[in-house]
Amino acid sequence: MKQTIRLLAILFLGAIFSCNQSQDQQGVAAEAPLEKSASADHTEVSKDNVVIERKIIKEGEIRFETSNATETKEVISRSVAEFKGYISNDNVFDYKDKLEYRITIRVPAEKFESLLDRISLNAKKLDSKNINALDITEEYIDIEARTKTKKELENRYKEILKQANTVEEILSIEKEIGNLRTEIESIEGRLKYLQDKVSFSTLTVVFYEKTSSSFGFNSKFGEAFHNGWTNLLLFFVAVANLWPFILIVLTIIFLYKLQSKRNKQKNAI
Repeated sequence: MKQTIRLLAILFLGAIFSCNQSQDQQGVAAEAPLEKSASADHTEVSKDNVVIERKIIKEGEIRFETSNATETKEVISRSVAEFKGYISNDNVFDYKDKLEYRITIRVPAEKFESLLDRISLNAKKLDSKNINALDITEEYIDIEARTKTKKELENRYKEILKQANTVEEILSIEKEIGNLRTEIESIEGRLKYLQDKVSFSTLTVVFYEKTSSSFGFNSKFGEAFHNGWTNLLLFFVAVANLWPFILIVLTIIFLYKLQSKRNKQKNAI
């Protein structure tokens, strides 16, 4: 009984110590004032001369008209490969008056501006360009601190587990370790997601090539001819569906005329 009480006390003190340490680390991340001057590689220096690398998520979208959509697509593909990026989504839409491509590109963050400038050279008419930069430094530091704290607590639980003497104590400590491991994996998953978003920027490129004039006489005439032919076929299909009724009507007309002819012959006699 005394050993159980001692073990629970150690676990309680460990949890208290963990919470305090986590708050201290979060306080350091939140309270450390930063100099306003930042270098081109997104680093800043705090008053304690600690270099802090800013964590920036870059996202952008550009939309433009091009004279040849196929050639533009090839140029973009070569540029993406040159800058060590990759195309995560590729769609093409064939409208009545234009051929449109929508491409989502993931490219190393330091190559983002260079790729954007390269793609912009293919624009015949630029419709829009939007760039967003999200600073997640505070969240990133907080997640790193939480991960470190929980791993230290997990290690302390493992040391306490070695001193457990009863099955009840072992099961209780293993349960705490399991809960901690679940939390750690969840936090690490979020950290990996942020690392990927920071390392690789996302650029959405929408470009199109006009395929006809504003009125589109040729396409509209062809469409009208096609619609007329389709309606004619539909008429024949409708007539075919009504053949029993048409046959009945024709039979009635035939019998009526036959009877009328007989009546005329009788009257003539």
